Amino acid sequence: MLTANRNGLRVDAAISAKGCAYHCPSCGQPVTLRKGQIKIAHFAHKPPTDCSWAKGETAEHREAKVALRDAFRRMSYIADYEVEVLSIQGDRRADVLIRSHDGRRWALEIQHTPILYPAIEARTRAYIAAQVPVLWVGILSSDMKAGAKPTSDGVVIRKYTIRPWEKWAQALAFKELWYVDPSDGTLWRGEFSEHMIHVESTSWFESGGVEQSAGGYSRQSKRWRTLTLRGPYGVNQLAIGTKWRKAWSSPVFSLPQGLIASLTVV
Repeated sequence: MLTANRNGLRVDAAISAKGCAYHCPSCGQPVTLRKGQIKIAHFAHKPPTDCSWAKGETAEHREAKVALRDAFRRMSYIADYEVEVLSIQGDRRADVLIRSHDGRRWALEIQHTPILYPAIEARTRAYIAAQVPVLWVGILSSDMKAGAKPTSDGVVIRKYTIRPWEKWAQALAFKELWYVDPSDGTLWRGEFSEHMIHVESTSWFESGGVEQSAGGYSRQSKRWRTLTLRGPYGVNQLAIGTKWRKAWSSPVFSLPQGLIASLTVV
């Protein structure tokens, strides 16, 4: 995590000094400042710990939070990372909380680890209850970039295994899902489509001399999707706003009703 408490005050790892006593804002246990020349400065729990704030955060996730906060600050928004959002449906800690000077707020949740449908729905409901529209953002990982092929306006990944949270989040956002490149904070607009598998035509002769054939058609893959990413876009090329989402349910998951955050190319 990028922030901790020192003497009851919130401090940022980037401007903190080693040798001081820091504590987790969630569980209150001591944390250690890790600060070097390569990785982004951050705080880490001392093992063993069962604090939820200590689980699963990657270097790419920390880099993405810093890059997005800085990008929105350059656009004159009031932005910070790891900000607590109070909600009657369970308090949340926004990866990046953005505020305009007229008081509007948006939360960016950068998803980097597996999450089940009920959990992502509950977190979204908490933001809606707090009147903070949320946008779920994926991470454009190095593995994704390695498998991407250039197009005229971005890249395409033709064999992409869509994760459950991506199915949910792109449905919430009207079939659109944004990804952030943690290396530079640029954003990519993603859309999923079916991946088609071509079954080659084959023929053979049965023992009686009758010719048989099979294949020669295409079918939808049950395993893969095609992910088309358009971009990259700097935050200065985008407008952040809101959309109204009606409640919707399928046999697999449900979408809550309320305002969600959105990005639009300007």
